[in-house]
Amino acid sequence: MSRTKDRARLIETIRHFRLIDDTYFNNFMDDNYVCMQLMLRIILDDSTLEVQHIQTQREVANIYGRGVRFDVFVRDAAGVEYNVEIQRSEDGAGEERARFNSCLLDSITIKKGFEWGKDHLPNARVIFITEHDVLGGGKPIYHIWRTIAEMDNRRFDDRAGIIYVNAGYQDDSALGRLMHDMFCENPDDMFYSELAERSRYFKTNEHGVNKMCEAMEKLMDESRNEGREEGREEGRDEGRMEAERNTILRLFHKGKKLVDMMDATDWTKEQILSFLQSKNLQIVQ
Repeated sequence: MSRTKDRARLIETIRHFRLIDDTYFNNFMDDNYVCMQLMLRIILDDSTLEVQHIQTQREVANIYGRGVRFDVFVRDAAGVEYNVEIQRSEDGAGEERARFNSCLLDSITIKKGFEWGKDHLPNARVIFITEHDVLGGGKPIYHIWRTIAEMDNRRFDDRAGIIYVNAGYQDDSALGRLMHDMFCENPDDMFYSELAERSRYFKTNEHGVNKMCEAMEKLMDESRNEGREEGREEGRDEGRMEAERNTILRLFHKGKKLVDMMDATDWTKEQILSFLQSKNLQIVQ
């Protein structure tokens, strides 16, 4: 495909973007204090909230396992930290995903030499904006807090909470209108002028369209690179497996014992016996 045709395809994609599409949302909110503040004020029902820091696509490492990339990380003037996630797929917005994001949100704050004490961790909120009613309660918004069962479900004040916003619930309230705007392709159809103005910038302004195209091209390049790396890793894994299979066969034909094969590879006893059986070979243990 020519560069001109590729560019035209990107521009057509941008024209149909909505805020419920996470690629668009992330770029839309990048360094956008006005719109992010509007959104949080409505979701949290707090007209005094002031956003002081925004970072989109923040990578949070986890030395013990899988890390995460937050759609948007926000800190307000009161020091409350937010992870705002757009989730169109129900699989990506489950309870365990919310727990995982909440844990890694805390990990940003906990530094080496941290000492426990009152209010040493900031208030933290994970906010999922979902295309459908993931929790199935028919409500526009859900607030999840830990509680103490033996104390009449009194709230356990660990200063952390999870909020699900059901974008499919669109009434005439401030939140319902905000969710309506999340599905608008045309800025002229939006209720909130702040969102409409920003959307026009990315859809009709030359600089905004170019910026969005560049972001999408970068995302596609990253996706292609990740695919190539995954392919190389799969190739390396298969290479290691083939080498270990050859090692087992070589040791078998030398009359070595099962324990020798286990010591020479990372294979278990059962894996080695199964492999040898597939070759119609039987080892004398």
